[in-house]
Order: sequence, then C-alpha cells, then structure tokens
Amino acid sequence: MAHYEFQGSTVPIVRFTQIGSTNAEGMARLQRGETFPVWLVADIQTAGRGRRGRPWTSELGNLFATLVLPNPAPVANLAQLCFVAGLALRDAVISAAPQIATDNMKLKWPNDLLIDGGKVAGILVEGGTDPHGRPAAVIGFGVNCLHHPEDLPYKATSLEALGAPTAPDRMLEALDLAMAVRLNQWNAGAGFPAIRSDWMRHALGMGDQVSVKIGEREVVGRFENIDTRGAMMLRRRDGVAEIITAGDVSLGKPD
Repeated sequence: MAHYEFQGSTVPIVRFTQIGSTNAEGMARLQRGETFPVWLVADIQTAGRGRRGRPWTSELGNLFATLVLPNPAPVANLAQLCFVAGLALRDAVISAAPQIATDNMKLKWPNDLLIDGGKVAGILVEGGTDPHGRPAAVIGFGVNCLHHPEDLPYKATSLEALGAPTAPDRMLEALDLAMAVRLNQWNAGAGFPAIRSDWMRHALGMGDQVSVKIGEREVVGRFENIDTRGAMMLRRRDGVAEIITAGDVSLGKPD
C-alpha cells in the first residue's frame, strides 16, 4: 500500500511499507507517462539492487528512496546525474549527521559514499526515454542509517555505527533539499563543469594509484580525472591513458 505526503518536501513523497524495488517502480511509472518528479520511499525492499543488478540488503531502519525525474535533461547528459546525486548525498549526510567529520567522507567513483573507508550509501541511476521519446531517469539511494551488512567483500558501515544515529525520514528531508540545490546547479548539464569540479574535490583516490576491475580484467593506474561524461580517466603504468566508463574501484593494487 502507498500514500502521498508532502511534509515540507520540494516534491511529493509516495511511501510504501514494502515494495520490490523503488527504482523498478520509478521506471514503471515513467513508462506509464509520469510527468512530475516524485520521491518513492519504502520501509523495506524485497528486491533492492545496486549496480549491475547486484542485490542491496534492505533492512528496516535504513533509507530506501528513489527520485523519479521525467525529462530532466538530454539523454546524453543523464549519466551525469550520478555525480549530481553523489554530491547531494554527501551534503545531506553533513546536514543530517553533523557530528561526522567531513574530512572522512569520500565519494567513490562512480556511485558510493564512504565514511572512514566504509560504504555507508550507494546510488543507482537508471535512464532512458518515456513512451513519447522524452528523456527520463530515476535516482535510487540506499543509506545505511541504523544497520549495515557484515558479510560483504568490502567494508560497510552505518551512521549508527559511526556514532550518528539518523532516522530515515531525517535523511530523506536533508536529501530532498540537497538534491534540489544540486539539480539547480547542474542545470540539465549546463552546470556540469562545476559539479565535476566539486565531485573531484571529494573523490576517493583522486591523483592516487587505483585498480579497476572490469569484468575479468583489471586495470591499474593513476586516477587522473573524470571527463565531461563522468568517465574515469586512468593513466596506466605503461603511460597510456585509458577511459573507463564502468568498473569496481579499489585503492592501490592488491597483492
């Protein structure tokens, strides 16, 4: 069951006690002709997912929210929304959990927020066109407010574990306001240079050696930049510059 709320939000909120995936619901709404932005928020997701269809653990007490954006920008600019959302997420955590030191917050290319080296939140941007051929996108956020999974191949954490317990509704309120500010700054892509510059200031591993897993292939090099599309620009050890559009990043090269 779902119901609409406003409660000071810049866009309406549709709440679900339980749903498969807020992103999947958002894409379905766009295909049915949704014409106004809306937040879809669930207490529990039964089929939450991250990038490349990976399952996302969805425990009660964390935030699971998707911002549905009909016609936000030309299709070619939709990938930039990942960086817009990353900055807004960081802004929101600073606002909702001010006791956490901002120096410890890093944006991991392309879509994670890390605090003290642990993943506290992830973003999943999906885009395309609606039935009328207009650009459309959904931005899914999963924020570990009170819980975090333990059985992962990487470090995870939560705001609770970091000493800053934050209710999901408080995080949503901060995120809603932060997204409004960052979307305005982005301006459908015209403001991406400023977004790109801000994002790189907070990026994990910028200027350092990183390894990127792309399927079965691993690329090692210096993280030099992100380009105008948001792709990673990596300088390999052989001096060749490689443009990477998708992959899993870790610092240094594993032994």
